[in-house]
Amino acid sequence: MRHGRAKASRRTLQFYRLNAPHLKSPYKILLDGTFLVAATRNKVPLVERFSKILQHEQFTCYVTRSTLNELELLSQQRAKGKQSGDSDESNSVFFDEARQYGLDECEIIENCNTVANTNEKVVNKRAFRDFSEASRDIYCLATDGGNNGLAYFVATQDDVLSDALRGMPYVPLFRLGRAVLLLESPSSASRQFTGNLEQNKLKSAGGLMTSEERKIVDKVKKNDKRKRRELLKEEKQKLEKRSREEIGGCFNERKKKRAKGPNPLSCKSKKSNS
Repeated sequence: MRHGRAKASRRTLQFYRLNAPHLKSPYKILLDGTFLVAATRNKVPLVERFSKILQHEQFTCYVTRSTLNELELLSQQRAKGKQSGDSDESNSVFFDEARQYGLDECEIIENCNTVANTNEKVVNKRAFRDFSEASRDIYCLATDGGNNGLAYFVATQDDVLSDALRGMPYVPLFRLGRAVLLLESPSSASRQFTGNLEQNKLKSAGGLMTSEERKIVDKVKKNDKRKRRELLKEEKQKLEKRSREEIGGCFNERKKKRAKGPNPLSCKSKKSNS
């Protein structure tokens, strides 16, 4: 791995360790069909690459049953197209190899219905309705609890699914740039969610202050501000009074100079009668 990519990966993992404690070793990586096909086509040694990016921590690869079914269906469609002369034989081989890798090297998640039922708000989203069954299961698993409560890393080449997951906090994404495995930087949703948590911690003294105690603190601060304003007003009045007694005038009042007449240089000269 190049030095720049390794440094970026370390920073990304450090961000998730500090702000999302549930994303910890042993890591769980959820693979989708597009990623498996791309890895098979480019002959990427996934176990070796994942190990390097994750700093040689323990990890397990997962695949959903719907993803395996989708790969099997695509392979069958390619085989039928091959018989009619409308399809390339190599594509069918890639689908078969990708499915076999999922069966041999990954833990299989059989049922995602329980997770989907807990995400009722997500089901109504338009992007969710446009997903395939495999993408829908992956999205539900990765967004459980609103902030990836099941702590999955998602590996996908699907742009629609990736964009939807970037809108949710704390969903790390893997993708392939040809034969290079990349761990994306934390999304803007993750950074914004972290910023809001930090602001809440500051307001609640690190989570040790109750709402009633917070109200008392706000009331005390408000009273202090009011007292400071009153003190400043009293000091200003004392200074004005002392100025009137010593100088005999109004405090900070300057007399305006009035013009005694027009400026002779700005006036037109009178024409002499010759």
